[in-house]
Amino acid sequence: MPRVKLFFDNKLGIVDMDFTIFAIWGFWDTILTGILVFVFWLYSEVFGNSNRSVLISSTIVWIAIFVVFWIAIANMGMSSWHILWITLPLSWLEMIVGTWITSKLYKKYEHD
Repeated sequence: MPRVKLFFDNKLGIVDMDFTIFAIWGFWDTILTGILVFVFWLYSEVFGNSNRSVLISSTIVWIAIFVVFWIAIANMGMSSWHILWITLPLSWLEMIVGTWITSKLYKKYEHD
């Protein structure tokens, strides 16, 4: 947080932790979850519900959202490039876990 405030010259409202910020993050998480579930559903409808489907669909969502986001953030100078070695693998793992949970719920409620 101090680096971000320093970068933006200590302008008010930058990296504040209040209800509005948490509401926006909640909205972002809801959209991300919906996209993840939708892409997994599409992939598993065609190729079946398997670990391969989990890996591929989570990787598609990860590349489309997180890789593009973090490269853009680093490119704008809002983050250092070396932090990508930490954030990208962790966000990929997050996508795999989320898709795995989706896979198990989908299998549980699947009606053939």
